[in-house]
Amino acid sequence: MVKLTYRDLDADDFEAMHGLATQWQVVRQLGGWPWPASPEFTKSRCKTYGGKGFVWGICLNGSLVGSVAVTGRELGYMLHPAVAGRGVMGQATFDAMSYAMAVTDHAYFDASFWHDNPASGRVLAKLGFRHWQTRYEPSKARRIPLLCHHTRLKRDDWHGLSKAQQ
Repeated sequence: MVKLTYRDLDADDFEAMHGLATQWQVVRQLGGWPWPASPEFTKSRCKTYGGKGFVWGICLNGSLVGSVAVTGRELGYMLHPAVAGRGVMGQATFDAMSYAMAVTDHAYFDASFWHDNPASGRVLAKLGFRHWQTRYEPSKARRIPLLCHHTRLKRDDWHGLSKAQQ
């Protein structure tokens, strides 16, 4: 298991977050981030989330390497490519969903991934998310509609998964 810490984002995170925003392989997988990277947009994300839910910075060995969020009923995440494949996102999404399940009474949560990002699909499947819809969605970075798989995690399915992992 990877040892991660989480915290709210703030203005001091601009450099690390903008480093992510300048990585095409990261931004191309996000629906709402612009390309090329916009410093103003990145700055708008470097603050405590004010809506329903949370956005956490993911820290590995004290360095910010990505973010994970549950906003409303939607799970989202991004990760620096240098730490991909090390279990960071699997652990971060598990921790985020554990927290979201503990502090809300939502019957389900949704998450989506582009057709050309099967690694994200595997992360979601391990959490218990199941496919419920595929449709074309706009991609701000790529500037075209892309095939997007929508998945859903029902609270009852999560309880079974989380108990099995204890």
